[in-house]
Parts: sequence; structure tokens; C-alpha cells
Amino acid sequence: MSPATGWEDAATKLANHGVVVLLAPAGSGRRTAALRLLSDSCQKSDLYDLEAAWQRPNVKCLQNIPAGGCLLDMSEPAEKSPKKGFGVALLQWAAQRKRQGSYLVVITTESAWSGPWAAEASDAVVILGSPDAKTLVKRELTVRGATDRGSMLDDLRLQPIWDSTPKAEDACRLAKMITASTGDDPQPILDEYSGWASWFATFPDELHARIVLWSGALCDGGRRESVLRMSDALISELGDQRTPKEILGGAISSKRFASAHIEEAGDRIKLAPGKHGLSSAVLRHFWQEFPTQRKRFVSWATNQAAELPVDDAIRVVDALVELGTHHRAGDVFKQLRDTLAPRRRALAVHALSKAALDERFGSYVRSRLYTWLYGSPTQEVIDLVAEVCGGSFGAKMPHRALARLRLAGEHSAFGAEAVAEAWVSLAIAHPELVRAAVASWLINGRSSRPGLVAFMALASTSVGSALLFGEDGRELEGENTQVMIVSCLRQALGDPEATPAADSIIRNWADQAEAEALPRHTVIDLLGAVFAGDRYQDIKRFLPEEKLPDPGTLWHEILSRAFYPRALEGPAFGTPAQAG
Repeated sequence: MSPATGWEDAATKLANHGVVVLLAPAGSGRRTAALRLLSDSCQKSDLYDLEAAWQRPNVKCLQNIPAGGCLLDMSEPAEKSPKKGFGVALLQWAAQRKRQGSYLVVITTESAWSGPWAAEASDAVVILGSPDAKTLVKRELTVRGATDRGSMLDDLRLQPIWDSTPKAEDACRLAKMITASTGDDPQPILDEYSGWASWFATFPDELHARIVLWSGALCDGGRRESVLRMSDALISELGDQRTPKEILGGAISSKRFASAHIEEAGDRIKLAPGKHGLSSAVLRHFWQEFPTQRKRFVSWATNQAAELPVDDAIRVVDALVELGTHHRAGDVFKQLRDTLAPRRRALAVHALSKAALDERFGSYVRSRLYTWLYGSPTQEVIDLVAEVCGGSFGAKMPHRALARLRLAGEHSAFGAEAVAEAWVSLAIAHPELVRAAVASWLINGRSSRPGLVAFMALASTSVGSALLFGEDGRELEGENTQVMIVSCLRQALGDPEATPAADSIIRNWADQAEAEALPRHTVIDLLGAVFAGDRYQDIKRFLPEEKLPDPGTLWHEILSRAFYPRALEGPAFGTPAQAG
């Protein structure tokens, strides 16, 4: 296919309809093509990369997207197919936006974009071809500063690659291999590019050797003890019928490794050290050759990761993530969530964070993080997603992390530690963005609970409250901020579920005010407003033995603001009526 296959048609349809749907496999260069189309059409507008995090595609979900050029990835089928009329509504919506100079490019696949609803938008559909692979590799070598290695591309041994018209993703992978190579012989590059196809001529016939090989591929570079433990666990799971005598009389460990083409170096093992990428190729080979055993394989591997030493467990988890992203296997990540998270949540967070940032499959994993929060998720699932959002994923993609934390807030318990830590981490990395999001949610009726959860999560810690209200509490002086605080805390004190978290915040602020970390007079005014009127009983929890505090103390002044003169008329107080 030439680089122009479908290009001119796509540009024309985008200009006519305001939307074009590019059908092409993942890794074909379609995202680059989409961004170029938008850049040419919206020369003076911003470009936005949208992700479909919906249960069922609906044009109403697109109503509030910003003006400009938008790229929407719909490669992965939604949990529910669009209803009839979606295609018509999409064209009508795009036509309206086009009049404002805004355009939309949808990238998807032929399998995902199918059905009556898809046929309704056929006028905007283009089948896009991959660019010429050899040309793309030359360009990539130039970008990577390896122009001198371009002569290798004319070697006749590479001709079968060019004849196979590889996808753009594979062409870029080949360019990376060529750049990293040190010799002039392209054969090792060909072997790795082909997934070491010729090596599998020596694939073990004996089951036990295969199991050791698969264990070594998952834990490549790890301890020999870990690999043996993994292989023995799978052999046992498969129903090993050997007696102890037969086991002890069988092949010793060194021979088992040798038959699996694994080399030993002290207490470590390495799968064919000179064959870069072979461990990944072995796992992909399993996936292709034994499709009915995939679920068992992933379950076994994740269970082992929950028990191995941490460094070897990370090796196994990283191998599973690479396998899952390569084959776009959502079940791998669901297994990591369900099996690994309850036992080693940090490893599950590591795996999902890495997958969420993957260039090839990240959008799918990010959408799963979102849809896992639909319905009635357990607090364990909420905590897991929150930790992912508060880590590297949130640091690099804060807007997407905020969208998931907002949904987590719909269901999370107040005061959940993992959620609070996630908010603090995200606020440290992006303070202005977090402050703006929380403030907007609190005034938005549909997002008031997520806003309250976020506010209380931040306000319950010294670090979080400093980020929320500025250094030395300077933001507390603003009227809008004060109204927000009073409203949030009064709402929380009226909710039995939220009351413990609210009490913790109030004590924290009072301590900071007495330590002069927050402005004393402002905290007194704020808490006085929080407890005024119908919050008389609540304030008694903060007073020693429920007695009137000494004059001049912080809580005496808060009482003065909240109930003066009623609360201070007697030597002690019980109910508002008695005090009055």
C-alpha cells in the first residue's frame, strides 16, 4: 500500500462532514494520520485527544467537548453496542460543529465499527492503509540518528519483510532494532523481528521441559528457585500423577533447565542470553498455540506473582503486562485486578499503571479503569483504581486520572485511606488543576458527592490542606473558599458516614491553627460558621469532658462565633435550650 491510500478521501470527507471515521488496524499509523488531518483542517485551533470511557456510545456524551480538532479512539468495543440512530446523530452533531470550525476524526477497526448504527455513518468512513514500510523505516532511522545504517535496508534478506506490507507499528519496531544493532549482519534482526520463528524448531516436546521454559520466560533473569517453584506449581495444578519416588528419580534441576534452553548463572537463570526478545516470543507462542489454556496460564502466573519474592514477582507481572498489551487481552488485566490486588495491591497498581500508559493498548486499560467503577464497585476496586490514578498514570495524564477519581468519589466511603492518598499525590503533582476540579465539582449538582469526597480527602491531611488552601492558608481568606469549606463540613456533619472524616479534618485544622500553621482568626471564623445553629451537639465532641473551655482558648473563641451569647451564659451547657 502506498502512503496515500485513503488519505485524499479522508481529507475530503472531513471537509464535507466535519467528521471522518478511519478504519485501520491498531499500529497502522492511523493516529498519526488522524492528527495530521486535524492539524491541516484546524490550523488555528487546539487539538484534543479524546478517549471513549462509556458503557454505550451516545452523542450526548460528546456535547461538552471543547471546540477545535478532536481525535476519538473507538477501537475497543464498548460494553454495550450503540443504539440505532447513533451514526445519524454523529453526522448531525459533527455538521453543527463544523460550522464553528471544529472537526472530529474517529479511529477504529472494521470489527469494532460494525452493525446497523455504523452503516448509518458510511458516508464518513474511509479504509486507511499503512504507509510504505521501507520509506517509514528510513525516516525513523534518520530521526534516531542512525542514517548510516540505512544501507542494511537493501539487503535481499529483508525483502520478504517489505513484500509482507507490515503495519507502521512493525516498521517502527524494525527501525528500533536496526538502530540498537551493532553488527552489519541483518540475520539477528530478522530473527527477533520474526519472533524467533526458526528457534521454535527446537521447542521442547516433553511437557515438564515446556513448563520450565514458560516459567523461565515469565521470570527471565530471576532466581532459579522461583522458576522451579513456578514450574512445580503448574505441574501440580495439571494433576501430576508421579509418586515421590518417581519425582526424586526424575531429571535433576540442571537438566530440566538445559532441556528448556535456559542457562544458569549462580542462583539466576536467563533464557538464551544472546537472543534478545526471546522470552516475549515464547509467551506469545504459547498464546497463539494454546488458546484454550490462556485463562489457566494467566491464573497460574498471577497466583505465583502473589507469592514470589518481590523482584521476581515484578518480572512475572511485567511479562504479563507485555503479553496483555501485545495481544490486547483484557482478561489479563482483569485477572491482575481480581487475583493480585487483594494479596499484593502494590504489584497490581504497578501493572495497571504501566499498562495504562502503554502507547499501543493504554486507551483500552484506561477505559477499563473507568468502567470498573460503574454500578456498585467494592471499596477494594475503588482503592485500586484510586492508587493507579495517584501514581505515574495521574502524574502523566492528570485529566484522565481526575475523570476516574470523580467516578470513584460517587461510590467511595468517606475517609478511605487509599482514595485520600491518591488525591494528595495528584494534588502535589498538579495543584492548580486539582483545586479547580474540586471547586467545580462542589458547585455542580451531579458531581457534588465526588467533590465532597475529594475535598475531605485533601483537607484531612496537613499536606493536602496546604495544597488545597495555599501556603500558610492564604486561600482561606477568600470568600468563595470560605463558603465552600463551611458548606462541605456542614454537609459532612449531617451525614453519619462522613462525620468521622469531618471530625478528623476539624481537629487537624484546630491543631494547625494553634501551631500557627494556619491563620488562627480565619480558622475560628470558619469553624464558628460550621457549628452555628443546628450543629450545637456536634461541637461538644471537641471539648474536654464537654465542659466550657477556658476564655482565650481556640475552642472558646469558636464557641463565641457559633453560639454567642447563648452558649456562654452559663457555667456549663447541655442542650441549646438549657444554655439559652
